Amino acid sequence: MLCRVLSARRVASLLLILLLPYLLQNLRIWLSPRSLVSPANKQSGFFHVEKDENWRLKFQGTANPDVVDDVAEWLGVGKLGEKGLCAPGSFRLATMETCMPWLGCQEMSDEVTVQNMFARGKRKKVYNATWRGHTVAYSNLSNTQYTPHFLRDVEMLRNMQPTSHVVQLVGSCNATLLTQYHRLGSASKIDKIILDRKSNDVRTIFNVAISYIEAIHFLHNSPIGTRVMTDSVQLRHALSQFLVTDDLRLVLNDLDDIPEVNPEENLFIKCRSTRNNSSFIAPEHRRFPLDRPRMSACDEKSDIWKIPPVVDFLLGNVNGSDVVRSHLFEVHQRCQNLDPKQRPSAKVVLKEYKRIRNMLFPE
Repeated sequence: MLCRVLSARRVASLLLILLLPYLLQNLRIWLSPRSLVSPANKQSGFFHVEKDENWRLKFQGTANPDVVDDVAEWLGVGKLGEKGLCAPGSFRLATMETCMPWLGCQEMSDEVTVQNMFARGKRKKVYNATWRGHTVAYSNLSNTQYTPHFLRDVEMLRNMQPTSHVVQLVGSCNATLLTQYHRLGSASKIDKIILDRKSNDVRTIFNVAISYIEAIHFLHNSPIGTRVMTDSVQLRHALSQFLVTDDLRLVLNDLDDIPEVNPEENLFIKCRSTRNNSSFIAPEHRRFPLDRPRMSACDEKSDIWKIPPVVDFLLGNVNGSDVVRSHLFEVHQRCQNLDPKQRPSAKVVLKEYKRIRNMLFPE
């Protein structure tokens, strides 16, 4: 009898030794403060993720693909870096050595010289201006009917700083706004800008596309919650919400219409119905969708739907673009899933884009 007990203990010890590596490997997941499947997206069935050469993460079972965000953290995927930025409430322009506090009414009145107007819209006029030898963009409200929109834009800019994905705030005073000047202007003309600079190689354009997705990722994970770009129903109009930097990155510039969504608090935005049934717009925003009934609540996944057409436009017909498109095919299919819940998050899309860049254009 004693021999049998000792034999059973040996078997149990051997099994424990064999299981130990597996237990250690998964310990981090079991101790994670949040579940891999959020309460809003929890479904029945088992969830399993395994590596795949094409997609890196292959989904099996019935779980929502958005939970790959947590899996990415488990695999050690890092977050976006924001190095060399000023502290909140301050700015630094290109040739400045130190950061300065945002300019207020007194500084703008005493030190800013307004020059020629270079852009105008129904809400504001934008001028070139100089401050201590630096060129800045001076925006002034042109129609008091849009005062709430203008002030909201200023508030959003203040709350989003500091980041490299949003235009840098220099100062503000009532209905006047000072921001960093980007001489290349609106991204609605990005195709012409690339041609004029003779930068129309596929590697450069792919980096432009990545900067666009980085900006969307920042917006969906901003310091003031998940924000959605609802003010874009056409492709070029969507790009007009961005400016182009000298190193050909896209930075957000128009922030007056970026409402917050938070599924955990049941906070959504009302789906905008538009007569424009272009495929650029997510199905949940179309007024007369043929493939599904209109939804009453929308979230940030409507921004994900727009990624494939924007990137396809950026790639154009440049040499090598077809190769890039073939590698983006699967992730773009996921982006345009008719069910918003099944579209990947901006973080997932960004990680896949960076994987493809590392594969196609190694440093």
